[in-house]
Order: sequence, then C-alpha cells, then structure tokens
Amino acid sequence: MSLYIEHPITGEQIQVAINDFPNEMTWHLAMSACEGLGKGWRLPIKEELSVMYEQLHKQGKGNFKTVNEESYWSSSQYYTDSAFKVSLGSGSVDVSKKSNYFHVRAVRTLS
Repeated sequence: MSLYIEHPITGEQIQVAINDFPNEMTWHLAMSACEGLGKGWRLPIKEELSVMYEQLHKQGKGNFKTVNEESYWSSSQYYTDSAFKVSLGSGSVDVSKKSNYFHVRAVRTLS
C-alpha cells in the first residue's frame, strides 16, 4: 500500500515511504539515507511533514512514531548547524542541532 500527500506549495503528488528508516539518525545521515534510496527519494521539507501530520497521521495512516512528541527531520535548514524537525504526534515544528538524532521518513515527487 502506498502513501501519498499533496505538496503544500505546488499541489504536486508526493509519494511517502511506507515505513521510517529503522534507526534514528543525524540530519546529514538522514539526507544521505533518503537520497540513497534512488529515483528521486529525498528528505521532506518541513511543510511536507506538516501535511503528512494532517493528511496521514491524523487520519490514522502511515504508522508514524508519535509517543513522547518524537520528531522527524526535515530537509529545511535553519542555520548551517541546525534544521527544522516536526513532531508527527502534535504537528509542532521546532529547530534542532543537525547532530541530534530523530526519525526519518523519505518522500519523492511524482511527475
């Protein structure tokens, strides 16, 4: 079963990976791991993660980690050493050092 959302800015269809990567990882590892899946897979921007919260998690889809406000990395950077993360338990957006470990779910734009 595939998961899809609508891109919050362009309206394009975005495919969401069915599962998280098995382990939490730093931002740099998350970027590489998603790209390593090939064929356009990437780390989602923070707005896409917010849509994943609204269109998937709140609808009981996607099997996201949501206990204790666990967060997912976005590719959206804040400064050179920090990036945005989104809790898919509450939808809250925050900034964290790229060296911290969070969950990762890959996406790709379908054309």
